[in-house]
Amino acid sequence: MAKSLEVIVTSGGTISKLDDVRHIGNDSNGTTGALIAEEFLKQGAIVHYVYGNKAERPFRKDLHIDPNKPKKLELERIAKAYDIFNQYSKQLHEYKIKTFDEYHDMVKKLVTETSSNVIVLAAAVTDYKGDCQEGKISSDEKILRLNLMQNPKVISLIKQWNPNIFQVGFKLLSRSSIDNLIDVAYKHGIRNNSNLIVANTLMEGDFKNRATVIITPEKGLEPVSLDELAARLVKVIDQRVSKKFYKTELNID
Repeated sequence: MAKSLEVIVTSGGTISKLDDVRHIGNDSNGTTGALIAEEFLKQGAIVHYVYGNKAERPFRKDLHIDPNKPKKLELERIAKAYDIFNQYSKQLHEYKIKTFDEYHDMVKKLVTETSSNVIVLAAAVTDYKGDCQEGKISSDEKILRLNLMQNPKVISLIKQWNPNIFQVGFKLLSRSSIDNLIDVAYKHGIRNNSNLIVANTLMEGDFKNRATVIITPEKGLEPVSLDELAARLVKVIDQRVSKKFYKTELNID
């Protein structure tokens, strides 16, 4: 399963600079993207992992020692984590990005210049950017007004860059009903030619408390917990790309 796949996974957040020291950005630690990348690696896929400045990286979280725990146990745990990382490291290619522009250019490069047949767009990309000023904006003003411009929607460009790639998009809402989440996410997927959509809504605005649904172009719905999302998503992707299950072709005018 998944051994024939070469996958791009994007993860974490991006920023857009306002001046030499300030920026706007999305607050994401990339946990979901890292778990999805790990699952693909376990199944034998080659993974290109594009990650934001503070994002988690596949199989790295267990390589940090906890000085509050017994030394012997920590060293044993880290030794095991080290072996697991090296077991999959040859399949993993990592690309660190920080700004939206770096993200855009790296994704385009990987989509057009590698043999990837799947892209999973799990990154929390900045939607808007300001006019980046040289130097530092004065902090003396009581009120600072910014003019922000919309960044290009990378998800809408993927199939232009590579019409044959299998695209998995993510849609995040907050304090939304499940019915509204499904409706918004489904339309988002159709509009951007996605082959699957992972829809999330924050419950009571809490990022750690999310309702998650995998949505197909036929509007098939599969609610999943965050704990089971990575394994289930990789299985569904493998079924559809390999045509072990079925594959929906989208024809959108």
